[in-house]
Amino acid sequence: MTFYRHACGLLQHNITAEKGFGALIVVDTPALDDSGVSHAVEHLVFRRSAAFAQPESLFQLTALTDLSINASTHSNKTYYHCHSQSLQTCLLGLNYLLNGLLAPVFVAQDLQHEIYHGDCYGVMHRELSFQQVHQQRVIDRSDTSEKRCYQYGGDIELISQLNQQDVTRYHTTYYQAHKIQLITGSIESTLVASILESISYTDQVGAPYVPKSLPKNSHYEEDKQLLRWWIDSQFYIYFSSNYEKLRVLIRSYDSELVLPQLNLNNKQQFALDVIAPFDCCEKALSGALDSYILKNTEEIVTKGKAQQHKFSPEIIQLFNYYAARNPDSAMNLSAKSKQHTIPAVGRGNAYLLQKQPMIKQFKNTKAVSLLAVKNKVLKQLTPQLSEDKYQQSEYKHRPLPTVFTPLLLEAKEKLNQNPIAKVFCQDHCLILISISQEEMELGILTSFIMNAYPTFLSSRTQGHCYAIASHYIPEYRHLVFYSAFDVAPSLKLTIIIEALQMLSQDLQFITSCLPLAKRKLANADINDISVQEIAQFISNTIATNHVVVVEDN
Repeated sequence: MTFYRHACGLLQHNITAEKGFGALIVVDTPALDDSGVSHAVEHLVFRRSAAFAQPESLFQLTALTDLSINASTHSNKTYYHCHSQSLQTCLLGLNYLLNGLLAPVFVAQDLQHEIYHGDCYGVMHRELSFQQVHQQRVIDRSDTSEKRCYQYGGDIELISQLNQQDVTRYHTTYYQAHKIQLITGSIESTLVASILESISYTDQVGAPYVPKSLPKNSHYEEDKQLLRWWIDSQFYIYFSSNYEKLRVLIRSYDSELVLPQLNLNNKQQFALDVIAPFDCCEKALSGALDSYILKNTEEIVTKGKAQQHKFSPEIIQLFNYYAARNPDSAMNLSAKSKQHTIPAVGRGNAYLLQKQPMIKQFKNTKAVSLLAVKNKVLKQLTPQLSEDKYQQSEYKHRPLPTVFTPLLLEAKEKLNQNPIAKVFCQDHCLILISISQEEMELGILTSFIMNAYPTFLSSRTQGHCYAIASHYIPEYRHLVFYSAFDVAPSLKLTIIIEALQMLSQDLQFITSCLPLAKRKLANADINDISVQEIAQFISNTIATNHVVVVEDN
């Protein structure tokens, strides 16, 4: 391993990657209130910079290369990371990240689209409206102890108060090069220095961000209380996996166990919450939980070994290197368990339970129209074609998000009679298409290109949904298009079909994307597939109005 302090002050640790090339960037981003300002800055870092000026940049990078890139905000740090089998691709991802971190462009309209506007729009608003429409919001507000962690993801009532000045002040205070640590996997410091030298930015600190306060509340439940235990994060997987069994146990005390959230405080603890009547003794519940754990100690070891993360093994290697050097403040993803292998819930704390505040749940039947976008490919992707055409790439089939499981089952039933099915529920929509074995490569390449198409992505980039994507399911030969936490799921089905029809006629965009899509797939004999074949496949197989619409009630 090597250490290098760059001229701008950024500290780089370079270790030998077990596979491919990767980078982890760690920024100290303390939660100062419940506004989610650190979460908002994370979103805006991905959104736009001087070098990557289009809001679709992130999605085109991941759609047309094997680059994996993501970020996660926690109570005191934000982690940005990328990984690829290709050095050039990984450097492109690192270039994108460093430009967003050091030289972001904060535009008023981006705050509206990415954070909050209107009654229901904004990506963060779509995300939080799902999380906080239920009891978790009042639970988090009810805890008034010193152990309580701010809702660093943001409280839905406070994110609407964030403005351009807020995110700028927070960013200039904490996103300074000399405060940032970079851990790379097999990326030499000279390559990073070249990227840093190309970025124009200043490290001047201005006025500090002014924390926001939640409105005072004096309305409490008359017959319920909140009981809360703080438990080490290494046991989160155990409690979440045993949630249903523990829920039955707690119900025998006329109480309700809340599904655990991986929302860690500064001591790397998560909260285990129970809503209980006032006559329920905290000591009795603590004893019942401890008794259950002692009877199921073998399962703790099994769950620990089987613990899975949303991060790839290559990124976990970088995380664990950082955690070994910063054991008190880092998120440790090591598979090795800590010294204490059996959790004890100990004594919990009791709080008055706030009443659920009213949240506007505005569902558009006549959605705000999407703004027109330019369907162009990110210019930084062009040099990717100059590499050796046999470069190593790693395309991985990823499972469909679990929130779509009910809709997927509903759509599969309809595919017995129809080649295409469209289904939707209150928050999501999904289009499922059955394709033949001979069309598999066409379907996969189409999904890559669709995921890069700005018109298709505009629902996400303009804050109408939390996520929109095209997805191939190899075991069933199904092509999926979905939108998650959408303001108008039933209407989005039509918008997706219209985007497909537009793409089938946009030969210039397909021409720009197809070579990159082929390089990403890289594991099939697809060199002969032409632009016209892709366009015809979309037109004949997908962009049709002969579909079945099913509403999931």
